[in-house]
Amino acid sequence: MLPAMLAIASICFVACSEDDHDLPAEATFSVALRTDDTYGKILVDEQGKTLYFAEKDVDGTSACSGGCVNVWPVVFDETFTAGPGLDAGLFGTITRADGQKQTTYKGWPLYRFTQDTKAGDNLGDNKNGFFTARPDYSLFFGNKGAGRYLVDALGRTLYTFADDTENASNCNGGCAAVWPAFFTEPPVVPSTLKSSDFYRISGSDSKQQVTFVKKPLYFFSKDEKRGDIKGTVANPKFSVITAN
Repeated sequence: MLPAMLAIASICFVACSEDDHDLPAEATFSVALRTDDTYGKILVDEQGKTLYFAEKDVDGTSACSGGCVNVWPVVFDETFTAGPGLDAGLFGTITRADGQKQTTYKGWPLYRFTQDTKAGDNLGDNKNGFFTARPDYSLFFGNKGAGRYLVDALGRTLYTFADDTENASNCNGGCAAVWPAFFTEPPVVPSTLKSSDFYRISGSDSKQQVTFVKKPLYFFSKDEKRGDIKGTVANPKFSVITAN
């Protein structure tokens, strides 16, 4: 009986060892999703460390160079893979002024922060114009050196109209064709903004529109690419929305 039991144990040991050997390694991705207690869904690297966007990169190119890159290393993986829940088509690659390549998400260059030493750290949020990279931002910041202003998730400038009243748009007809209403639901915003400052209204044409501190928000139809701010010159009654 004992020899038979030993033989069975030996077979089991070999089989179990072979099974353990065949277990696949845990998959890693160049960029993955993680749920953070404070920021919700965020983008992380293959080590689970937080990634960041920069407000000065609003036009889709990196404004971080020289010593900045030592603090905010660029993200790039030659064999890029996107984790579950992320659309690989929303990622891209740019060639920076220094010749390095950099991965982008929705046109925003991605960075790490050197002071984040472990997964879960978010020490770079709201530091020197960098914010935690969230995949679902509906509004973000632009900054071309004259101060921070509001843009949509794709870097398109948002405006307010001087002739509007609180939570009511007076831009109709031909005006609305040139200045389309901005709408998103729900508003997902950087950490320095409050979601409660945004509100939904309906215009006379029943189209919905978002307001920020009771001011309706618009695009300018002739802002042809991200980062454009042509509206303030075209009509001084329309202004960018400055935000601290």
